[in-house]
Amino acid sequence: MRITLAAFILGALIGGPYLADSPPRWATEYCLEYRQAPAAGDADKNWNDSYQRGFRAIERGEYDVAEAEMCRALLAAREFGARDWRFAETLDELGLIAFQLRDFDLAERVQGAAIAEMLLAAGPQGEPLSGHDGSNGAVIRPDCRSGIRVYTTRLGWIHERVPARATVAELRNEPWRIFAAGYLPLDANLARRLNWLVSQYLLQEDLAAAEALSELQREMKLPVMLTE
Repeated sequence: MRITLAAFILGALIGGPYLADSPPRWATEYCLEYRQAPAAGDADKNWNDSYQRGFRAIERGEYDVAEAEMCRALLAAREFGARDWRFAETLDELGLIAFQLRDFDLAERVQGAAIAEMLLAAGPQGEPLSGHDGSNGAVIRPDCRSGIRVYTTRLGWIHERVPARATVAELRNEPWRIFAAGYLPLDANLARRLNWLVSQYLLQEDLAAAEALSELQREMKLPVMLTE
């Protein structure tokens, strides 16, 4: 394996214009029925309001209401930057809701996607660049490294009921393996976000993780940062 100069240049550039202007993320198909005209006001507030209503519905055990509100929050979070943690956090809540509704196949897909999205937002160091800080009644930004551990634990609960695509033990040690399990759509948007993640593993000198993700991109026939 050879790390090219272009790899480091690309790692430095990705996350500039792309992070600010990236196209909307994918969304779980069943959430698309909740699409509606954006509410007036600040986009952050709209996400926070839907998330808070959904969270309170979870606490009351009203999971149908919770699902609708969290789906609205997810659709709002699609518009946030690629390094924003709120999309992943909303997926995690949707995974919990599906688990409580005993739709374990759906729960497994959504929970796995939450792990992948948080890793793409926070990187291996576990610190996101954007999102609420808890002021003005906003949802408090989580510790993303521990958030990935919590998400993985919840995936383990689901795997007691459905077959596992990747074991919890593997993901705890090497969370990047989540991408080989196919939880996210394999498209050009993911390719660009994986390039950023590869650059972060290179900065940590974790060449095994960087090469594994680059090999996945080669299998997907997507642009890669590493060359042989």
